[in-house]
Amino acid sequence: MWGTTDGWAAGAIISTTADLERFTNALFQGRIVRRGPPLEEMFTLPQVTDFKTGAPAAYSVGLSMKKLGGREVWGKTGGRWGYTTVIASTRDGSRTLVYSVNATDAKGQDMNKVAQSVMVATYGRT
Repeated sequence: MWGTTDGWAAGAIISTTADLERFTNALFQGRIVRRGPPLEEMFTLPQVTDFKTGAPAAYSVGLSMKKLGGREVWGKTGGRWGYTTVIASTRDGSRTLVYSVNATDAKGQDMNKVAQSVMVATYGRT
């Protein structure tokens, strides 16, 4: 028998993409995490470099940042066997993206090609 609770910190929460969009908008607007230092910490990258690549840090407290189409896009990914889910938004919330797509390798190193196409269409290339 297989269940979503078998992964570490999985939580077994079931959400629709509409639920995740409402959550993302509320989070970025300071309605979930209090505005001020607690919220700003989520959007502040540590001044360290990746020990393997030497690239600047891309992960804050709970979110990651990627520059796409000249924009800073903040978000979180998740996946289990068979699907990949992403929430992403510009800091000002002017462009938000939430998707969940089927995947044959949810934990693979390469981004799902369909998901990658959606990200590029929404935000532009790196």
